[in-house]
Amino acid sequence: MIEDGIHKGITPAEYHAWEFDIEQPEKGPISNSLLKRFAKSPVAFKRSTGPKPSTALTWGSLVDCLAFTPEQIGYEFRFKSENPHLSANGAVLSKAAKEWQAENSADGVRWITETELSHAELAVANLRHEPASGEIIERAAYQVALVHTPDHGIPVKALLDAVPSHLDHADSLADLKTTSANLYNDSDLARQIGKFKYHVQAALYLHIYNKVADDYRNRWQIIWQSSAYPFEVRVTELDEDYLSKGRAYIRHHLPRFIRALKANRFQSPFRNKSTFLAMHPSAFYAEEEEMELLISLER
Repeated sequence: MIEDGIHKGITPAEYHAWEFDIEQPEKGPISNSLLKRFAKSPVAFKRSTGPKPSTALTWGSLVDCLAFTPEQIGYEFRFKSENPHLSANGAVLSKAAKEWQAENSADGVRWITETELSHAELAVANLRHEPASGEIIERAAYQVALVHTPDHGIPVKALLDAVPSHLDHADSLADLKTTSANLYNDSDLARQIGKFKYHVQAALYLHIYNKVADDYRNRWQIIWQSSAYPFEVRVTELDEDYLSKGRAYIRHHLPRFIRALKANRFQSPFRNKSTFLAMHPSAFYAEEEEMELLISLER
């Protein structure tokens, strides 16, 4: 357990060691990811174990580690080449290779290649080199854990990538997102925000920060970095519309989550009533285009 307050320089392992126990849900802690999983489906929440490992998640964690807690790299990552049972192409295919990796994967260690580490080092160097991102992360406080226990009694936790100290950003919090999205396309980035509910994270983290910190911050900046070479960077700030939507999401779903946690009851909201499904025009665009084409051919 982590005490209420602000904790600078905490390692990800220390933060994630305080886990939510589905057998004792009323003890928390609540987090951004848990709230969103519950809102998506209370029934699935009861049975899910969080995101599954993926290449994208490993890459994002590797860049995060090198950028914010480089001293932890040897604890969180190991090279795949250490496995003495790899196939000729370096893959973990045989039973012996899989067993060896499982035996050596204590404490959530992630397996990477030497090339992936080299590329991640280039990505972090670019983060620091680009003026827009560099001035945000330079001399910032990294990996800042926040814990706040509201009146409902269940603690809420958050882990910030960076709390900037630069005068132009001293009223903001910053989060690094590695992405395959097109940094030149605002709509693409907006879809990422909507899909992964980054505006909810922003609203929740700003709220918790202002509950436990001595200073006040009201801006949320996302440092987007392409996961592909040359690891281009773009910094965007969420406007008040995004933050307002995030706060509305929290106001709606958090009380539901609290009630479910305290009652240890995670039921589908659809179990008792049918719902009316309105037509969504975008779902029929392709169908309409096909009919218009056929009509044009019949003329």
